[in-house]
Amino acid sequence: MDFFNAQIKARRNTRWLVLWFALAVCVIILVIYLGVILLVVPQAHFSGIGVTAMGTRMEDMAYKVAQTDFTSWARFLNWEYLIWTTLLVGGTIAGASLWKIFQLSRMGGALIASELGGRLLARATTVAAERRLLNVVDEMSIAAGIPTPKVFVLDAEKSLNAFAAGTGPTNNVVAVTSGLLNRCDRDQLQGVIGHEIGHIVSGDARLNLRLFGVLFGILFLTSIGRALLRGKSRGRSSSKAQGVAILLGMILVVVGSIGVFFGKIIKAAISREREYLADAFSVQFTRNPNGLAGALRMMGGFGTRLEHPRAEEASHLFFGEGVRRFPLFSGLFATHPPIEKRIARIENIPLAKVRESAVRAARAAKGAAEQPGGSGSNFLDIGLDAPAQLAYAQAFIADLPTEPGTDVHTPKGALAAVYALLFAETEAAETQKKQLAIITATYDSTLAKNVCDCAAWLTQRGPRSRLPLLDLALPVLGGFTDEEKRRCMQCANALVRADGRISLLELAQVHILKSALGLPRKRHGLQMERLATDVSCLLALLAHAGNPNDDAAVQTAYLHALKLTSFADVPFPERSKLSPETIDRALDRIAQAMPRFRQRFLSACVAAVQHDGKITLAESELLRAFTQSLDCPAPPLLPDAP
Repeated sequence: MDFFNAQIKARRNTRWLVLWFALAVCVIILVIYLGVILLVVPQAHFSGIGVTAMGTRMEDMAYKVAQTDFTSWARFLNWEYLIWTTLLVGGTIAGASLWKIFQLSRMGGALIASELGGRLLARATTVAAERRLLNVVDEMSIAAGIPTPKVFVLDAEKSLNAFAAGTGPTNNVVAVTSGLLNRCDRDQLQGVIGHEIGHIVSGDARLNLRLFGVLFGILFLTSIGRALLRGKSRGRSSSKAQGVAILLGMILVVVGSIGVFFGKIIKAAISREREYLADAFSVQFTRNPNGLAGALRMMGGFGTRLEHPRAEEASHLFFGEGVRRFPLFSGLFATHPPIEKRIARIENIPLAKVRESAVRAARAAKGAAEQPGGSGSNFLDIGLDAPAQLAYAQAFIADLPTEPGTDVHTPKGALAAVYALLFAETEAAETQKKQLAIITATYDSTLAKNVCDCAAWLTQRGPRSRLPLLDLALPVLGGFTDEEKRRCMQCANALVRADGRISLLELAQVHILKSALGLPRKRHGLQMERLATDVSCLLALLAHAGNPNDDAAVQTAYLHALKLTSFADVPFPERSKLSPETIDRALDRIAQAMPRFRQRFLSACVAAVQHDGKITLAESELLRAFTQSLDCPAPPLLPDAP
């Protein structure tokens, strides 16, 4: 899946989103303005055309309007009322959207999951179905080369559905309904999670979150109206006050239905085709189309509709259609392709054959409505026919330490894992003593002991376990407070400087940690000359990582990679210029460049890594540091086994 082309397409979709949003706001303002003119403005202002609804019969109003020539409708234009209506209504919609976007920027997809009644799944859970879900999410995340997202369960939803949302590769959530959790077997669950991870890798999760924030404004009026109507029977207000609330609620729902209409069109236009791409991603990584197709058949039988009153706002996020559609407009407003078409594409079979099987699945679902547990498969079974990356992820997770101090899914275990990655690279006993003293002074001696235990486990597992362990630890650290994040980063910086130098592996580790913790980035001006120097420094660093003792091979790899960029004649930089500060500034600047530029740069990085036909540990981790700094997920290039 081409992440950068997906980003470019997402930018194009975002422009259409803004245009549709502006059109929706204009229509809502126009409708409210006309309502104000007809109901509020004095009749005399329009010389008999306008209406004071309280004093004019409907028959007289219709007659006057019918007798008026077309040009006289211009008298409906009252600039004062139009400006005030625009400011009040447009300001309310824009304010609601900006507030929601601000909330989402701070809390990410976790906010949506919580608003839909989601429960954050505890890593220490002992429930078999929940443990299975966590294992599947971890496996697919490691295989895809992204930090593991947080996992939520929508306990009140008995249908089969799921969604993914987030602001970037290190800040995502995956949520599933209780129906999906309890009814699907492992292969089916893996297919659904693979689909959602595909949305994260392609950048869809971020676009979906942006879409959610923007659409919140034009759906805001309807949400208020529905809340007033739902609450009409609650409280101890007088009957008159309740009547006013009901009337106001009905007006807001009617006016807000314009926003709902445009919102449905926007979500359908942007969401539909991306579902096919996410299905393809799931099949690509699991190599098991039957799992995903089986999950879709289950959904066709048990249903995908959510009961939560705010499901419409998030309908474009879900794996399947999350709300009921009227048959007449189902094709226009559908945010997802029909389940039958998705199955036909996955299994490459005629649509008619899929529809026959769908009928049987629906009958089976009806008979099994009171029998939770899916097909009864073992929650601890292992998916079959997985490719190398997924198979490695499954074996890695099965071998993880589970002791309280070294369990990477806990805050203390995550800290121990990250510091062990730095500690394990040091062979000098004197430096290790300094590092343990730093950890003890910053935290305590218990964490220092846990770091030693985790480092021993890493040494036993080998270098290929470094990045997967980091992928599991980073989301836990991302939940720290700002003070805890600064403390974590300060300790990491002190550890890598304990021996007076910084290796390439330590440089990569610190940069990945800094990006994952979301610490502030400096903004730099973009100049092509400066970018040329940045690109040359980073490519030279990768060339050195792959051929540390062969200057000729370093030059060859550098020149080979440089040809793929726009700077084919930039001289090879001196080794002394490749300082950590220089690398940080270079990555910060390139991260601000356009997607096409970053695409060419990362293509050149991959060419430098693969030029000699082998992948070293330093190359693998540096490349991950580069991709994560550029906010681009990338499946891991696992280092060659020693």
